Amino acid sequence: MTVSYNLDVSSVSFFNFFKLLFRWRGSVWKSIWSELVLWLLGYYLVMVTYRVALTTEQKAGVRKYIDHLDQNLDKCVPLTFMLAFFVTIIVDRWKNMFANIGFIENTAIAIATLVKGTEGDVLLAKRTIIRYLVLTQVLVFRDISLKVRRRFPNHDAIIKAGFLQDHESIILGGDNGRTNYWMPVNWSSAILQKLFEDGNIPAAPLFNSVWQEVKTFRSNMATLCNYDWVPIPIAYPQVVFFAVRVYFFTCLFTRQHLDMEDTKTIDYYFPILTVFQFTFFMGWMKVAEALLNPLGEDDDDFECNYLIDRNIATGMAIVNSKYSDVPEMLADKFNDPSYAPYYPEKVIDSGADHALVGSAQTVTLAEPNDIIDMMKVDLNSPIVVGRRNTNNTSTIRRRLSSAFGRRSHSVQHLGPEKPEPTSPFSQSMAPQRPYGAFELSNGFNLSGLSGITSQSHLPKLEEESETTDPLPAQQPVFVLPRTLSEEPTSPTLPFDQTLEHVDNNGLNKMKF
Repeated sequence: MTVSYNLDVSSVSFFNFFKLLFRWRGSVWKSIWSELVLWLLGYYLVMVTYRVALTTEQKAGVRKYIDHLDQNLDKCVPLTFMLAFFVTIIVDRWKNMFANIGFIENTAIAIATLVKGTEGDVLLAKRTIIRYLVLTQVLVFRDISLKVRRRFPNHDAIIKAGFLQDHESIILGGDNGRTNYWMPVNWSSAILQKLFEDGNIPAAPLFNSVWQEVKTFRSNMATLCNYDWVPIPIAYPQVVFFAVRVYFFTCLFTRQHLDMEDTKTIDYYFPILTVFQFTFFMGWMKVAEALLNPLGEDDDDFECNYLIDRNIATGMAIVNSKYSDVPEMLADKFNDPSYAPYYPEKVIDSGADHALVGSAQTVTLAEPNDIIDMMKVDLNSPIVVGRRNTNNTSTIRRRLSSAFGRRSHSVQHLGPEKPEPTSPFSQSMAPQRPYGAFELSNGFNLSGLSGITSQSHLPKLEEESETTDPLPAQQPVFVLPRTLSEEPTSPTLPFDQTLEHVDNNGLNKMKF
C-alpha cells in the first residue's frame, strides 16, 4: 500500500522533519532495523574477541591486517558512485511503470462520446468493451503482481468477480499457461467495428479515435509485461547489493578501537558515526530494492487491486445510459461585471495569494498619456541585427601593443589591383578572400603605379603578427571600421591574368 505523507509537508515548517522522521510504515527504520541489529551484534562480538580472547602478539598481527583494510576500503568499494547510478536507473524504471499502469477514463469518455445510441444493444456493447479492457488488465496484473494473483488465483475467481463469463473462459482456454492478453482487446475491436458498420459511429475518423484509445490502453499493458519479462540484468543488482554488504562487513573490523594504549584517540564503545553511515547507505540500497518491483507487496508498491476496482466502476459509470443527461444550463454569476471572488471569512483573515505579476510589470517608464517619438530603423542597423562579434584576441593584442609603444597594422596590397572578371564562369570559380574585422580605405598615393583602372575596394588580409615591422612613414595606412550596412565584396583575379604585370616594387611593398 502506498504511504502518503503529502499532507504532512503541505507547508514548510520546522516540525516537518520530525513528522517524517518518526513515521514507521514505509520508513527507512522499518527497512534496515533488522540488519542494523545484526551488524551491531557482530561489531560487539569482534570487540570482545579482540580485547579479551587475543594475546598481545596476536593483537599486533591482527592489527596489521586491519590497518591495511582500513586504508584501502573506500578506494576499493565506491559505494556512492555505484548506488547513485543504480538508484537513477531504478527510479526511471519505476516512473515509466506507473505512467503505463492503465487508467480507463480516456477510453471510456471516447466511447461514451463518439458511439451514438442509448438503446439496449448499443449500451450493452459499450459496457462490454469496458469490461473486456478491464479483463485484459486483470489478466496482465495477475501474471506480474503477486498481490493480484492472490485475489484471482484462477479463472473461476475472475468469473465470480464478474470480469469474465463462462463461455468467454472457454474461448480463452483457461489456465493453460498461455498468455491470451490480446484476446479481450480483439473482442473489443470487433465490437467497435460492428458499431461502425451499423452507423452508431458516424464517421471513420471517429472510429479511428475510439480505436486509438483502445490501442493505447493495450500498449500500456504490453509495456508493463515487457518490464516484468525483461528486468534489469541481474548482475547489476548483484554487484550493488553485494558491494554494500561487503563494505559494512569489513567495517566490523576496521571501525574497531585497536590501540588500547593510545590516549589521544577516544574509545567509542558505540560506533555512532558508522551507524549513521550504515543508515544512509543501507537505507539508500533498500529504496532501490523496494522500487525494483513496484508491483509486489511492499508498503510503497502500487495499489493494483484498487486500480482494477476503480477502473471497472468508473468506466461503467461513464458509458452508462445517463452519460448524456447533463444539468440544465442556467446563467452564471460570473457574467455580472461587479462580480468579486468569494472566500470564507477565516481564509480571508489568513491572507490571500500573491497575484501572478511579471517581474518588469511594475516598472513605469512612461505614463499612459505620454506621446512617444518613434522613428524607422535601417534593417542593417545594429539595433536590429545585433552587434557583430569581433576577435577579442586581436583587440587585446592591439591595446597591449599601443600601451607598450608598438603598432599593429592591417595589411593591404600596394600593387595594382586586377579588375573584376566579367565572365560568369570566372566569377563563380575565382577564389574568394575572407574579410577581416576592418576594411582599408583608399589612402595610398598610387600615382606612380600604372595599370590601375579601379580602386573601389581593396583586398582584406589578416592582421600582422606582433613581429611585423612598422610601415614607412611616407606610406600611411588608414584603417576604418566596416559598417553593417556595407555589402562585403571580394576581389577576384581573372583566369587569363597573372601577377607578371605587377612590378617588383609593388610586391616589395606588401607586408605580412
